[in-house]
Formats: sequence, structure tokens, C-alpha cells
Amino acid sequence: MPNSNIDTPTDKELVKAIRENDPAAFKELYYRYFKSLIRFAWYRIHSMDTARDLVQELFSRIWIKRNWLNPDKSIKAYLYKSLNNLIINHTKLHSSQVKSLESIKEKSSNDNDLNIKIDIQNALDRLPEKLKIVYTLNRFEGYKYSEIAEICNVSIKAVEKRMSQAFNILRKTFSKKYFG
Repeated sequence: MPNSNIDTPTDKELVKAIRENDPAAFKELYYRYFKSLIRFAWYRIHSMDTARDLVQELFSRIWIKRNWLNPDKSIKAYLYKSLNNLIINHTKLHSSQVKSLESIKEKSSNDNDLNIKIDIQNALDRLPEKLKIVYTLNRFEGYKYSEIAEICNVSIKAVEKRMSQAFNILRKTFSKKYFG
């Protein structure tokens, strides 16, 4: 039985092949990152359809601008940064159309579990952008601090500091609400 690690191309090899107009390499890259990028987008905008649309847009742009890809740089970091920029632009353009969790909360029954989930999501949404990205990548996507540092183009110490700040803000938010 062949070793799958030998047959699996690295990201660098995929990027080189994509630059040479290889649709199979592009397809491999797409399937390698599609699900995690969808989750990242969903945690930020709370709409699966919009998350899918933004990730599709990202990959369309990648293919169109494939000649600009640099195989010596992390494609994973590039994908997350580019998707984050698409999310920010989308949010700015559609902020009035996005359903707020507050409106869902008002319509919901007095279900305590739902209220707690909404409170958690509201607290996460109020985090500063840099803290939210780091927290989402670590807690929801399972990335290590070193991987997050690469994606965000910051040091590991900066990631640690941002996580610490996020925890402090969340702790204060919930200690006031539920224990204060």
C-alpha cells in the first residue's frame, strides 16, 4: 500500500503547479482548505451561504491571479488573509442587511441555553478585530499559536498577547453578566 504522504503534494508544489495552469493542482488546493475557510468565514459572519460565496470568490480570484502567487510564501496564510479582507469588505457593504443576534434574542423564547449561546456570540462579536481573528483561529479552527502567527504575519508572542486580551475581555463580560 503506497504511503499517502509521498503522493500528497506540498502547498509549495501546488502553488507552482497552479502558476503553470494546472487545474488538478488548483482543485487539490481548493479541497485542502475549503472546509476550514468556510468555518472561519461562518464564525465571522454567521451565514453559511455568504461564507460559501466569499470562499468561492476567494478561489476565483486565486485562479484569475495565479501568476502572482509566490510558491515561497505560505499559501495558507495568504488564503486566510485574503478571506479576512473579503469578509471585512462584505461586512462594510452589507452591515445594514446582516441579521443581528439581538433581534434573534428578542424573538426567542425564554430558553436559557439559547440566551447563553447568544451572549457568547455577542461577546465574541464585540472583540476587537485582531483579537477575534486570533481567538477564532485557535478556539474554533484548532490552529496552534505558531500557525496563527504565520497566518496573521505576527510573532507568536503577539498571538499569545492577543489571546490573553481576548480571554480577559470575555472573562470580564461574563463575570459582570452572570456573577456580578
